[in-house]
Amino acid sequence: MHKADGQHELKFSERTVISDAQWDAEIERIEIGPGLRVFLTDVTAHSDITVQPRDTETAPWTSSNIVVSGLVDIEMPDGLRVAVGPDQAVLFRPSARNPRYHVKAPQRLRLAGYALRVDRVQRIFDGALPPALAPLLEPDVESSRVICMQATRRLRSLADSLFSPGLNGPLRRLFMEGVVLQLLACQMASQIRQARLLTRQERAAVTTAHRLLLLDMRQPPGLGELAATVGLTEKRLNNAFRNEYGGTVFEVLRNHRLEHARIALEAGAAPIKQIAFRVGYNHVTNFINAFTARYGMPPGRYAVAAPARQRRQLGRSTKAT
Repeated sequence: MHKADGQHELKFSERTVISDAQWDAEIERIEIGPGLRVFLTDVTAHSDITVQPRDTETAPWTSSNIVVSGLVDIEMPDGLRVAVGPDQAVLFRPSARNPRYHVKAPQRLRLAGYALRVDRVQRIFDGALPPALAPLLEPDVESSRVICMQATRRLRSLADSLFSPGLNGPLRRLFMEGVVLQLLACQMASQIRQARLLTRQERAAVTTAHRLLLLDMRQPPGLGELAATVGLTEKRLNNAFRNEYGGTVFEVLRNHRLEHARIALEAGAAPIKQIAFRVGYNHVTNFINAFTARYGMPPGRYAVAAPARQRRQLGRSTKAT
């Protein structure tokens, strides 16, 4: 693994601890057995950073990442990018090895991932391969393949359990293998539930609902009102939002609010209480809890760190020119 700015490489076989001006990180790679690896990353980013795994493996693999807390953008070798956070997990097969991971600062990112060799996945399903998984298992892929799914509470809980201490050696590897199989099963079950595609009329209704939802963050329509307005049931509207936008109606609204709050904190535009009210939180405690869950640190700490981070980014930009 190496920092993508090329300053130095971070070679590791199992567990690496890094602490410098840019980040504090614990990164662990565990070889569970033939064709199965687990990756655990716990990073506190002090400035924006990009990291890129290095691997000499030539056999085709499919990989997954589940975020316990924080946000990361994954950039595939052919430029395809996908955002992974507490609401959206991902299964992918890059067009070549070594996707890049972009981490925005300041935040704490806890990311669990696994990689399965294609032949091992085929053996796991023993002739009953879910159709959604098939594009990730072709012998050769010219462009990166990505499957996004809702990161349910169960999925995050399973991912978080991979970080839990207490087991060592063969017992830890056995536990992790079981967790990975559960993660894969949950992810495929999610895709099967989403398999029924939206009609053209439903897709237009969902687009309208999305626009109405985000018109006014302080006084958005409720789920029932929104569903009635566009002519869908509440359940169908939530399922459609998961398919189209990666989360339920409430999750999409919350993420929109928090992103606007993050931008305001970066700009130092107003006190935290005022920002919380502007984006629709009547209780600042609820805002602090939601912001911390999404970005890995409370808004006060995020705001304090913003000027220093901006100075570092300006310095790097000036040096590059």
